[in-house]
Amino acid sequence: MALLDDLLISAGREKGVMRHAKPLWRRLNELRLPVFRPLASFLYAERQSRSIWLPLLLKFVYREPLLRYRCESVGRRLQLEGAIPEIGGDGRIAIGDNVRIGPQCSWYVGHKVSVGAELRIGNDVGVGYRNFMSVVKSIEIGDRTMLASGVAIFDNPSHPMSPRQRFFHEPFELDDAAPVVIGRNCWIGSNAFVLKGVTIGDNSIVAAASVVTKPVPPNVLVGGAPAKILRELPHDLFEADWEEVANSRAGR
Repeated sequence: MALLDDLLISAGREKGVMRHAKPLWRRLNELRLPVFRPLASFLYAERQSRSIWLPLLLKFVYREPLLRYRCESVGRRLQLEGAIPEIGGDGRIAIGDNVRIGPQCSWYVGHKVSVGAELRIGNDVGVGYRNFMSVVKSIEIGDRTMLASGVAIFDNPSHPMSPRQRFFHEPFELDDAAPVVIGRNCWIGSNAFVLKGVTIGDNSIVAAASVVTKPVPPNVLVGGAPAKILRELPHDLFEADWEEVANSRAGR
C-alpha cells in the first residue's frame, strides 16, 4: 500500500519512474476517435427509443396491471414515472383520473389495529418522488392537489406514546389515529409532514419541510415546525373554474 502511495505521489510530482505518467494521461484524455456518423446515429436513436418505449412497455404490461389489481379503483390516464408504490396492508385504495405517481413511493394502508383503512386520491393529483403515506383510518387527497417529493402523511402516531407499550412492542390503540383530509388544489412542499387529524383547506400551500399538526384553513400559506399561517393567498379560483374543468373532462 505504501509503495502504491509513493508511486501516485511521484506521478503527481512528475518525478522518478512515474515522471511520464501524468503527461501520458493528459495525452490519452486528449485522444478522440473519429465519429462514424451512420453508426453513431443508429446507436443514439436506439438509446432514445429504449428510454421512451421500454418504460411505456413496462407501464402497460407490468406496472399498471399490478397497481390496478391491488387497488379498489384506478381512473383513466394514470401516469407512472417509475415502479409502482411499495404497498403494505390490506386497506382500500382508490385513485382518480389523470393521476401522476413518482418513483420510490411507499404506502402502508392498513395496520394490525385497523378496521377498513382507506386511501383516496382524487383526480389530477400529482404524487411526487419518495412520497410516504401511513393509513390506519383514512387519508383523502382532493382533486388537483400536488404532493412534492419526500412528503409524508400519517393518520396515526406510528408507535404508542407509552414507554411500556413500546418496550414490549405493543401497537398503539385505534383511537390514537385520526383521519387526514387534504382539500382540492393544495400544494404540499418537499419533505413536509402532515400528521394525524389534520384537515387542509382548499387551495392552501404547505411550505417545504413543514410539520403540520393542526387544521389549516383554505387559501393560506403555512410553514414551520409546527406549521403556522404565514399569509393569506388570493381568492381568485371560483366554482365556475371547477365546473369548466369537470365539463372538459366529461367531453373527453
